[in-house]
Amino acid sequence: MINTAIVGIGYWGPNLVRNFISTKNMHINKVCDINESRLDFIKSRYPSLNIELDYSAILSDKNIDAVVLATPIETHYEMAKSALLSGKHVFVEKPLTMKSEEAQELKNLSESQNLILMVGHTFLYSPPVLKVSELIKNNELGNIKYIALTRINLGRIKHDTNVLWDLAPHDFSIILEWMGQLPQKIQVMGKAATFEGNVDVAFVNLFYEKDVLINIHMSWLSPVKVRQSYIIGDKKMIVYDDMHNSEKVKLYDMGVDLKEPDTFGEWQLTYRSGDVIVPRLDAYEPLQKECQHFIDCIVKGSKPKSDADQGIKIVKMIEAAQESLISGGIPVSL
Repeated sequence: MINTAIVGIGYWGPNLVRNFISTKNMHINKVCDINESRLDFIKSRYPSLNIELDYSAILSDKNIDAVVLATPIETHYEMAKSALLSGKHVFVEKPLTMKSEEAQELKNLSESQNLILMVGHTFLYSPPVLKVSELIKNNELGNIKYIALTRINLGRIKHDTNVLWDLAPHDFSIILEWMGQLPQKIQVMGKAATFEGNVDVAFVNLFYEKDVLINIHMSWLSPVKVRQSYIIGDKKMIVYDDMHNSEKVKLYDMGVDLKEPDTFGEWQLTYRSGDVIVPRLDAYEPLQKECQHFIDCIVKGSKPKSDADQGIKIVKMIEAAQESLISGGIPVSL
């Protein structure tokens, strides 16, 4: 039985508590937050939980095997480092840190301590994301031409971090799953429409080899909530709509064929429009799968899917995106 402490009961922490409570081979030893009202809230929902205001008490508790951090981004590095130094396995909500050098240091520390360090990139456990990845890797789409993703909503507008640090980890983790590697360059244009100097809408271009272009539109300022992706290949195309209740992934046998002229005639375009297939998806909550995976990795001593290496790559992508944003949209190489 893995005794675990969940630290941070703000926006996302209660979701972790709900899922870890039903996770096999683990027990929530304590729940910790510096805000007493948040502890009162979680205690009202789960009266059997032990609560703690002092994080240092979590670190010194020898009965606690693992720590789950759902705290502000700027606290991740120090809190994860102190937990690893205390001999505890660590799960950190996305992104791993605010600097890739700090993320690398945490990875090295976890390896030297023989401890699991996992990052909460929930979409890596999402059935539709994994199904799209399977279709891409099985060459159902042929050569990828471009991918377009949209992640927009009205709120949660923040004043202490920009939309890149908040939303980009989701789409960057999805793209890394689909493409299997980092892009060559990142270009970002954005606007601070609410708080001066704090970008809340951004347009991100990722440039990959073989002339693959990926565009991501992310915003906290939209009249509608949209979570859509279009993956366009030279054989087939995919629409992934995370807001759809039942048909989140659709595979379209559609495309355009370009035929070279036999002599000096014009190029011929042929438009293909075939079947639309809705693949069967596994039915489970991604966050539950992620929580169980963390505990399983501790028990088995295995490498997490969203491990420190994945976390480091995503932090590097955000750093490059931030650099491009500040420089007015100049592409930044990775």
